[in-house]
Amino acid sequence: MEAHVFTLTLPREVTGQTLVFWSGGHRWIKLEIPMQNAQPAGEGYVSARVIGGPQLKPVPRPPPAKMHELMRVAFEIPGGSIPAGTGLKIILGDSSLGSPGARSPRFSASGVFLALTSEPRPAGLPPHDLNWVGAFPVEIVGGPLDNIRVLAPSQVKKGERFSLTIRPQDRYGNISPQVPRRLLVKLDGKTREQPISPDRLNRVGAVELNGFEITGNGVARIAVEDPDTGLKARSNPILVEDPARRLFWGLIHEHTELSDGLGSVDRCYHNMRYGSRLDFGAVSDHDHRFETSDAMWEMAREAAIRHHKPGAFVTFLGYEWAKWRQNGDGDRNVYYPGNEGDMLRSETGEWDRPSKLFEALGDKDALIIPHHTAYAGNFCDWTQHDPGRERLVEIYSVWGSSEMDRVEGNPFPVRNPRSHDPLWLEISGKPPPDDEVPVGFVQNALKLGWKVGFTAGGDMHRSHPGDDATQGHPPYRYKPGLTAVWAKEKTRESIWASLKSRCCYATTGGRMTLWMSLNDYPMGSEVVANPGKPRVVDFEAHGTDHIATVELVRNNGVLVREKVGEREDVSFSWKDSDAFRDVALPTSAWAKVPFIYYYVRLTQADGETGWTSPVWVQEGG
Repeated sequence: MEAHVFTLTLPREVTGQTLVFWSGGHRWIKLEIPMQNAQPAGEGYVSARVIGGPQLKPVPRPPPAKMHELMRVAFEIPGGSIPAGTGLKIILGDSSLGSPGARSPRFSASGVFLALTSEPRPAGLPPHDLNWVGAFPVEIVGGPLDNIRVLAPSQVKKGERFSLTIRPQDRYGNISPQVPRRLLVKLDGKTREQPISPDRLNRVGAVELNGFEITGNGVARIAVEDPDTGLKARSNPILVEDPARRLFWGLIHEHTELSDGLGSVDRCYHNMRYGSRLDFGAVSDHDHRFETSDAMWEMAREAAIRHHKPGAFVTFLGYEWAKWRQNGDGDRNVYYPGNEGDMLRSETGEWDRPSKLFEALGDKDALIIPHHTAYAGNFCDWTQHDPGRERLVEIYSVWGSSEMDRVEGNPFPVRNPRSHDPLWLEISGKPPPDDEVPVGFVQNALKLGWKVGFTAGGDMHRSHPGDDATQGHPPYRYKPGLTAVWAKEKTRESIWASLKSRCCYATTGGRMTLWMSLNDYPMGSEVVANPGKPRVVDFEAHGTDHIATVELVRNNGVLVREKVGEREDVSFSWKDSDAFRDVALPTSAWAKVPFIYYYVRLTQADGETGWTSPVWVQEGG
């Protein structure tokens, strides 16, 4: 904690009752800097004065009704007016009377600001406009070096040259400006010392090391150590093989300043590609015009074109269709396979129901992915469905997992991160709300016959896709999830085809390698099985930590639970010999014949979890 001084010379006369100082962030989102002006010895104390003149009188804050009201303070405007040319001095975390200072946000951010406005708002201002007095740009950088993280490709050929990305991180998972002087890299039983010069840093501050190759076969994990601090880390597992398909990592759900997020769209893409070493990504800003105008949608489209580099980094054009009416429509993200596509807005009345969205898309190729489907803010009731485009569902994000109820064993119940903030609970005196709507659990969609594979996303609204940075407060502090895709090559066409065929899986962020098939058909498949033969599920996994349990889920029930223990690499083959008709689910609106589905849930010792997309089985000759 420390004090920060902001000064401003008023460019115009300011009139009104109060000056309001607040942690503006960018447009809609607020920086998490609690502030108050009632207790000089308390945390986040803010003082304000006229330079060369009196201190401004604090305005008592009523009990806050919303979380963001903790991030603002008000002062009286003396006599209702302050002349143009007057200098103001505001101290955030003023320690002169005993305050320990102000709390820093847990997220690094650029292009953000603290703001000064006046109230009441003049008549005639548009609903979302403020009576601006000034703004104070700030740069929030990562803290001291606390740990390192090693990111490697998940697959290489024997003898193929590849690079490593090493993230120097603070205790919150942001990239730290404190970079190791040198690193020891252990590979194939040999250790090489690598000096870290400024030219080794990429455009977001991560270290890039080139020229590695693996001479053996199997699975490799590369150990890296900072000998000056003793910090150590290992890479994600690397499969050394000549594969028919390759494993790529991506995140296609994040918000920027084009709607209600922090950070530019360019910064978000740079963090995806350079900060988190992702292979593909998309921003998905909201469809409301008061957030994302037509011009901003064009900016998003141009950014997707600009950052798309086939073979290096793949982008998709997308947005979030989000009405927030809490009537069961849910929030759905819309993605296009190329550079063109319309933002069909939910606010206009034309496309304000999922069925209207489906109709408006006509014969266009698109993917629609519902997300945080069990969140009370806007849950999904699974009554409207486009089987041709809704091929996937986001099972996990920083909101938690919508797979199932926590009483069924879900360790990531969906939670609004702010409603469980200890500071908010203490001040409001309100118990944490029930953030889940049970009808929205993904397992309900599967039971109803929705054939959807699994993705995981971010939705952090802070341009930190794929980082270790978390959102929320214990015990519900979640980090962004990731989507893994098995595809032939790193191109839009190939990754899009794999997403549509559901040959993908979701994780809570750990880059574990998962493969599942049923009777040799890969995850995401629809299989016609011979009723006289058993259904055989094969599964292989390579973890980023010891694998605790592997569960084969059949029709929402755990058919097999394997307790693994100390191994990081496992494979299983399970035979389901139960008669199809004894275990199949009945027909439904979305399944014209009885069916069975299987998927695998893996949990590591460190809590990281992965879900394979299901395989569906119907009986045939």
